[in-house]
Amino acid sequence: MVKDDFQRFANLRFLRTVDASLLRAFFSRYAIPPDQLDLALLHTAPDDGRAAVIDYLLRTPKTEIPDSLTHDLHRIDRLGVPLGQDALVEAARRRGLALVPAGEAAKTSARTLALHAFIAHPVIFDEAEVGIAFMAPPSVAEFVAAEEGIVADLSDERLRHLQERAREIFRADLREEFCEVIPYRDGGEGHVLIRHGAHLTIAEVVEQGQKAIRSYREIASAVLAYSAEEGRIKVWGCGKATRTALARAYADIILDRPGLFSSATARSICTLERVEANRGAFAFRHAQEPRIDKVLIYEAQVNRMVDGSRGGQRVALSLIARDPAGDALAALHASRPDIAYGAGGWRLAHLVIKVGLKSDQPRPPMIAVKIKPPEVLSFPRHRHEKLVMDLLRDNGILCSHEPALVSAAAE
Repeated sequence: MVKDDFQRFANLRFLRTVDASLLRAFFSRYAIPPDQLDLALLHTAPDDGRAAVIDYLLRTPKTEIPDSLTHDLHRIDRLGVPLGQDALVEAARRRGLALVPAGEAAKTSARTLALHAFIAHPVIFDEAEVGIAFMAPPSVAEFVAAEEGIVADLSDERLRHLQERAREIFRADLREEFCEVIPYRDGGEGHVLIRHGAHLTIAEVVEQGQKAIRSYREIASAVLAYSAEEGRIKVWGCGKATRTALARAYADIILDRPGLFSSATARSICTLERVEANRGAFAFRHAQEPRIDKVLIYEAQVNRMVDGSRGGQRVALSLIARDPAGDALAALHASRPDIAYGAGGWRLAHLVIKVGLKSDQPRPPMIAVKIKPPEVLSFPRHRHEKLVMDLLRDNGILCSHEPALVSAAAE
């Protein structure tokens, strides 16, 4: 943990509000000499004890702080964010437990919850650490198969073969030999976390008052999240070319279907053809989803396409309209009545929609979704993926991958 990590943990707002008994229970695990940190103060004079914790974290030379303390602070800091809070709550829910009483949940910060779980519920904390890696970021690489319902085989033998293939993929990307595969099942979904070496980092550092050059290689994580029901795999945490190679390895080894994610249309996730067909009059239908209050088209971009000098087409003109009221597409067409899709030379490049949820709050939550065919669907997936994907599917935004159509396209 670097100095900045200690500073984040020693955040004054956090230390003013966290229960002093939690701090005492945490630091008492590391046999810190009383002349460095007097933990009794957290019992007899909590404010002085909190000040002592801050002083210890920020003023003690890092070489004198136990490595185990540094490691554990790093783990707590990683889960002490809203995403980590979600992972902790989900891990507790799977075990039928409540981390804090219902009346205190709304007043418990993410970092306090992480510290409490680390001390009182270590098994839940460990599960949340793995679970947070499987919470998809807003933008992922998706591959859709022509066939659904293929069950993932996460047996030890298959995972060993996948680990060897992944090691070859990352070694070719100059990331050395280290590679380990961790499986994770979520209902009918077979997920895999691949921990591997990141690119080598070389840094100039100060050691005993002298300049020195040190190199190190961090451990990075790539995730493959497969849904048999949808015939879809999502990959994130690595470069674009690596994502494709890992998806193909998953199909070859875990699904025993070589080429399943290699068709010409496997990366075609979304389309705006139905929106283009309705020109500026398109509106999202959402009556079938009672949680949605409204869907606003906040931003729309159209491109004027012309023939390129080397074949294919290029963008000659781009127009973007934004409307907080949710009529960006209509406004764009109203300003340029000459926009005609298809043979007219125009193409709808992307939309940004905002999905408003029903709520009693003064400012109801809004989900921003960027749709950029054929591959990009970007939105907060770890909370709203099913709701958003169902909305897009019902409005013709998700591409169809019926076997006959995919086979014909591949030919």
